[in-house]
Amino acid sequence: TATKALSITISEALTITTTSLPNGVVNTFYSQALTATGGTPPYTWSISAGTLPTGLTLTGNTISGTPTAAGPFNFTVQVTDSVAATATKALSITISEALTITTTSLPNGVVNTFYSQALTATGGTPPYTWSISAGALPTGLTLTGNTISGTPTAAGPFNFTVQVTDSALATAIKPLSITIGAALTVTTTSLANGVVGTAYSQPLSATGGTPPYTWSISVPPLPPGLTLIGNTISGTPTTAGTFNFTVQVTDSALATAIK
Repeated sequence: TATKALSITISEALTITTTSLPNGVVNTFYSQALTATGGTPPYTWSISAGTLPTGLTLTGNTISGTPTAAGPFNFTVQVTDSVAATATKALSITISEALTITTTSLPNGVVNTFYSQALTATGGTPPYTWSISAGALPTGLTLTGNTISGTPTAAGPFNFTVQVTDSALATAIKPLSITIGAALTVTTTSLANGVVGTAYSQPLSATGGTPPYTWSISVPPLPPGLTLIGNTISGTPTTAGTFNFTVQVTDSALATAIK
């Protein structure tokens, strides 16, 4: 008889342990490693079905590159060990459009009139974080979340740049501006007197706010025979006397002023 001590090592079956892949963004560099266990290393990786996102390649165990097209991409990866055992896994990567601010302009505002306007963006990987990267908002306005709001306290043009950052730290910027107009004011300080039986016409004037303006008599009456049409008090007065009244102007943003 003769004896010999021997051993056999039984490895776990070859298995791809990567269960999912993070999504990517057009024109943003992407790199993600694939992992496997078991079998007999070293491993060789390949794509056995489907296609990687355009612009990405599989080199060694790493999918990397800069994607050039958006969309969902489904494919199957295969790993082969040194004794030709194989394992496969169906995976997918969704490539989003590049992060872009879609707000192209902002409405103007008026001093002492509440202002609120939302900023919008698409692409990237939500959620988004917004900030002012250059310049300054109109005095009295702040950016909270994606909304510029507040009550402006000073007139003038204000130029600034907004920046959006997504959850993958990609950023996009957009130069924007808001012009704050003066507060709506009735500039007519007095009206010419009239004569019974004589045609009368006197325009009212205003500045600031957001034209066009709508005029009304908030505290009547006008002298009998006179009416307010547009911004003009006109007609033929029929009764003598002193008539006190209040005019109101309303702009297109529903701000009002009286005199």
